[in-house]
Amino acid sequence: MKVGQKLRQLRQKRDWTLAELSKQSGIALSTLSRIETGQMTGTLESHIQIAKTLGVRLPELYADIELDTVRPVPRKLESGEGSGSTLLTAGTLSEKKMLPAVIRLEGGKSSTREPGAAGSERFLYVVKGKIELSLGEERFRLGAGETLHFPAAKPHTLHNTGGSAAVVLSVTAPPTV
Repeated sequence: MKVGQKLRQLRQKRDWTLAELSKQSGIALSTLSRIETGQMTGTLESHIQIAKTLGVRLPELYADIELDTVRPVPRKLESGEGSGSTLLTAGTLSEKKMLPAVIRLEGGKSSTREPGAAGSERFLYVVKGKIELSLGEERFRLGAGETLHFPAAKPHTLHNTGGSAAVVLSVTAPPTV
């Protein structure tokens, strides 16, 4: 079973439409639809918000999805909205303590602004290029080889300040849910 199928199952169990889940969770209807249809997996932050809204713990959302095995992760690319792409690198452990991803932003482009769940943390490592992190009212400029660790619940956006693609390793650790 995939995460979208599990989401649909939990939503239908509560007799909710996608529109109702969107309104209650604050997650765009189009995003929820793409998750349910398998067109995207969503972010850890969106999974946390969906689980809270549906009244389940995150492990229940991930239950029955895949076996808890350790194996290499095939490349799974999730497109941003014209700004770049995210390579989800997490394995199949159902009670994940972190969600690693490789973010690629084209020159001059920005990531979508997505607040994390309260209590979550995020670590960034710039592999290539130059980025600026907008964290609330603060701005941090980072180049290749530099890192930043911050509370992910604070609204934040990555912006590529260079003319060529920037690559960033992002590791998000959720709160216990």
